Amino acid sequence: MDLKVENIGSAVENVALPALGWAGSGAVAALVPEKQKKIVKAALLGGSILIAAATQAGAKVIKPGTKVLSGIAIRQGMDLLQDALRTKYAITDASTSSDKLIAGAIGLACPDGSCGENIIRYEEDYQVDYLPALNMPDYDMPIEEMTLDTNTNTFA
Repeated sequence: MDLKVENIGSAVENVALPALGWAGSGAVAALVPEKQKKIVKAALLGGSILIAAATQAGAKVIKPGTKVLSGIAIRQGMDLLQDALRTKYAITDASTSSDKLIAGAIGLACPDGSCGENIIRYEEDYQVDYLPALNMPDYDMPIEEMTLDTNTNTFA
């Protein structure tokens, strides 16, 4: 393995630039009214492919702009594909394995739309008692008045 700074920089560029296109095009699409979203997504997809093909023509190395455009094309293409197949692959516990595989491949593998239900929510899963740093005394309180309650690990 030949690990060089140039290789690391190239790898970061190869990941960061398409991610920038992915995120940026998602941000643009989010600003568009719902009635025009499909048209805008299709325009972003088609436009990014055409511009990438035109600017990349004849180049032996993938240009940075083409990497950003590829992120745009991938994001918008996947969004359109998900929109088109969402009803066909609405995954439930009774779904077949092949439906689950396809849904997983295109980002629709959340049973009954429950994606995000397993995210840890601070308010529900933690109490301030477990985080003593959040229970620090006021800075204006004289040190003599600060006492640590060892049962709850909070200052009183």
